[in-house]
Amino acid sequence: MCESTVYLDDGTVIMADVMKIVVNGDNLEFYDILNNKKEIRGKFTLLDLEGHKLIVKEI
Repeated sequence: MCESTVYLDDGTVIMADVMKIVVNGDNLEFYDILNNKKEIRGKFTLLDLEGHKLIVKEI
């Protein structure tokens, strides 16, 4: 599968099974396989697509 898990830089899970990400300025919108949405103000610090792990730092 192609889902990823999004973490804060302190290791806290923001959302699992993320299928879509919308970047709108400083806002990041994450959508999971059921189309549930979470939004955070932050920036990516690591995108490990092979490991299905995305790291975000809040701003």
